[in-house]
Amino acid sequence: MLNKRTINKYTNPSSDNYRSKLDRNYTVMTITVIGFFIGFGLCIGFYSYTLINIFELSKFMVLFGIVGFLIPLRFYNKWFHFIKYEMIIFNVMGVAPFLTGLFLFLNFTFVSNSYTHYYKIEKIYFEGESSFKSMGVVLENNFFSGERKIVELTDVSPNDLVEKKFLKLTISEGIFGYDVIKEKILIK
Repeated sequence: MLNKRTINKYTNPSSDNYRSKLDRNYTVMTITVIGFFIGFGLCIGFYSYTLINIFELSKFMVLFGIVGFLIPLRFYNKWFHFIKYEMIIFNVMGVAPFLTGLFLFLNFTFVSNSYTHYYKIEKIYFEGESSFKSMGVVLENNFFSGERKIVELTDVSPNDLVEKKFLKLTISEGIFGYDVIKEKILIK
């Protein structure tokens, strides 16, 4: 039977060194969520400027997730006090998106071999439903016909395309070998 003294012993410990057990995983999981949103934001921001398709980008995300799994569980347990499931969440939601976003950011930031070309716009096309139509251009000699990131124009009105007949395109080679669109403007 528990008396008042026994209950008090467990609720108010007499030792000054006593601390309640801290769950250190909250901090690491908070960092994981922050890394997820930063990485996802970088991926969204720099994907539209990098000439890489979504399949290759997803391969990089899987690769960076696997890199996190190469570190043995005992190190995660020692450094972060993780169990196996927390390690999986940390790598899939934190490491993989953050490193993929960092990859795209570095590829965009450190570039070389920039070249500028002027392409004549031969035709304008619209595709999509009435609620979401995308406008694109067909360039001379059908250049970049497969690259939707180049030929689709989202921030230009159709009236500008009537006046301006050339597309000035500056493309640079990124540090990881993927081309980056540095400038895309319409000129007369």
